[in-house]
Amino acid sequence: MKIRLAKINDLSQIMDLLAIVIRHMDEKGLEQWPEWYPNKEIIRADITKNQLFVAEVKENIIGMITLSPEIPIEYKSVEWKIAATKVNSIHRLASHPDHRELQAAHSLMDFTENLARSAAYDCIRLDTYSKNSAANAFYTRIGYHYCGQIALEFMPEKYNCYEKAL
Repeated sequence: MKIRLAKINDLSQIMDLLAIVIRHMDEKGLEQWPEWYPNKEIIRADITKNQLFVAEVKENIIGMITLSPEIPIEYKSVEWKIAATKVNSIHRLASHPDHRELQAAHSLMDFTENLARSAAYDCIRLDTYSKNSAANAFYTRIGYHYCGQIALEFMPEKYNCYEKAL
């Protein structure tokens, strides 16, 4: 598996991956995103800002993640435990359900943590839907600590916020 910065010509393959992942989450009852999110405009913006990374096997994209120095405004209400001065945030982690054995999600998280660490970031923060038990368990298992919740207008329940020191 190779992890690299996404390119604009990856957009179609990324959107196909997201359709598969969202369908799989819906089938498993793992709520995370509304049907319109993430959309092509959001993914295109992530690519243009050089913030989207993909995991690929034999030129097939099997995972993606966004690593951004932009901190969502909603995060201001969270009582973060790490007094970090330089923070990155992770968004839109997705991995193909048919390639679980490759552990793309774990590899993408390791990759982004190492990338942020090498750029002298203190901490990574993220959020995930409170009803997505698999994602909440995954982030806790890989060393992220729960810090509170935020509300996003497009989902009925809150999102759990996590952070990890680098």
